[in-house]
Amino acid sequence: MRWTRPQTWHLTLLFLGSVAPDRMAELASLIEDVAARTATYAAAADQGGGRSRRGEGVAWLGLSSGAADLIETATLTAERCPHGITDGPPPKRTPSAHLTVGRKADEAVIEALRAQACGALGVRWPVDRIQLVRSHLAPDGARYETLHEATL
Repeated sequence: MRWTRPQTWHLTLLFLGSVAPDRMAELASLIEDVAARTATYAAAADQGGGRSRRGEGVAWLGLSSGAADLIETATLTAERCPHGITDGPPPKRTPSAHLTVGRKADEAVIEALRAQACGALGVRWPVDRIQLVRSHLAPDGARYETLHEATL
């Protein structure tokens, strides 16, 4: 089990995959457009959960506040995403509003989060920006590089 570091916590709107460098300006424009159409909202993640699959489990906190806003923003981003922007499969909208807090989680950890066995869970913050982020995957966890940011 590996807990994620709070400085890496984020809410994902779209999984893009590989994008050619000459298409990055289109994505920056997309982020600006979606941010201009989205109001700041409050998010709260305090419902434990996850899934465990052959040692590749993920533990998360589900959003109890702001989930509908996140999914609406993700849908708007997916709808406005330029056609053929990736070198591979098309962009995939986030399937749920959640904050990943652990990797390689087993069923015992996931159940403890669901039951809040170690006490009440809770993270609250204002959602006030959208970032275009590149993930650099490594054995000790992902490192994220912000390529563009737009304020809501």
